[in-house]
Amino acid sequence: MKKWAGYLLLMALSVGVPGCGSGETGSELLTETKKAVVPDTESVELPVEETEEGIAIPVYSGDDQAEHLVRQTVYVDEINEQTVMAELARALGLGEGPGVRSLTFGMHGGDRVAMLDMNRAFADYLDRLGTAGEQIVMGSLTNTFLDCYQCDLLMITAEGKVLETSHSIYEEYLEWYPYVEVPYRVKELVLEQGNIRISCPQIEGLSDNGIQGKWNRIFLGAEERTMDEWDASGAYEAGFEVKTMTADVLSILMSGRFYEGDTEQPCVFRYTYNIDLNTGESIRLADYVDVSKVAEDLFAGRGYYVEETLAPYFEERIHAIYENPEMLSRSLEGYDYAEDGNSPYGYSYLKDGKVWICMEVPHDLGDYIEIELEAQQKENRKGAEEE
Repeated sequence: MKKWAGYLLLMALSVGVPGCGSGETGSELLTETKKAVVPDTESVELPVEETEEGIAIPVYSGDDQAEHLVRQTVYVDEINEQTVMAELARALGLGEGPGVRSLTFGMHGGDRVAMLDMNRAFADYLDRLGTAGEQIVMGSLTNTFLDCYQCDLLMITAEGKVLETSHSIYEEYLEWYPYVEVPYRVKELVLEQGNIRISCPQIEGLSDNGIQGKWNRIFLGAEERTMDEWDASGAYEAGFEVKTMTADVLSILMSGRFYEGDTEQPCVFRYTYNIDLNTGESIRLADYVDVSKVAEDLFAGRGYYVEETLAPYFEERIHAIYENPEMLSRSLEGYDYAEDGNSPYGYSYLKDGKVWICMEVPHDLGDYIEIELEAQQKENRKGAEEE
């Protein structure tokens, strides 16, 4: 199990678990399993790594294909079950409903046990997933809490009773799920000048220094050019959000806003970087999906999701700008950063195995609209080349 430098002394949480050692759990096996745990009444020395960005904690989630677990590092102000769950929910896209009711600890033989009681919203969410999705969520939950709290086994319940879905009954201890460790991280480099403030991404720890250096120069160069060329009197700010971070792919959404003169409402902008970390090449929308099929679907009003209130305006705009699906397809082919220096027609990013596109719309509609595509991703280029 991985160890971090430094220690943060945490007092043990309440050792009483609803139904622990007695009471009805809805499962005889679970009740007997809980009886075998000796409650831990000692203080917990939780190893942590403190940095300028905060306390580093590991968070597990599915990769961009939603097939494997990957490990990444995030930063929090403090470690408790709620902050850990909040970061996990963010990584998995669970929303605000699913959460933790309690977290306690005990010993079973020589193994340290984390006893995690989830709320009903989590159980309901899990039950709506398919088998593969349930495996990803449960593997992410198990590994994140075992790793954060340096435990060997996890016992999970829902509202104090057995957690049961249409696929599984969780009556026994859970152990580590196989995962792929993300061997790098994305740090923030703050650039400030006058009324300009930009959070610029910078990759650290990538095994290929050439790829890392190339993209860090691209990130920094783009933002420095913006600062040099900005001549408006109003404020300008930009930041980034990592949408996909795996050993193979890094997808970053840059977003921000600026004011021009006495304008009351800011102008909003979006642009993205999608990187193949095996080759160092930029990945474009046409590399991931069949843009002809996407164009046909968009034109027909199917195969995508957009915020409900914007849907009518989006459909109207598609038909106003493009005469037919072929014209839209040619536009989509020009999406995303091209290393030949040509300006993109629009942008896309990857999130939870889905492709999203950022399309420009009139200012009164918010300047940019984000559309989630239902279209299946193409087989990755590396795999295609190997065939």
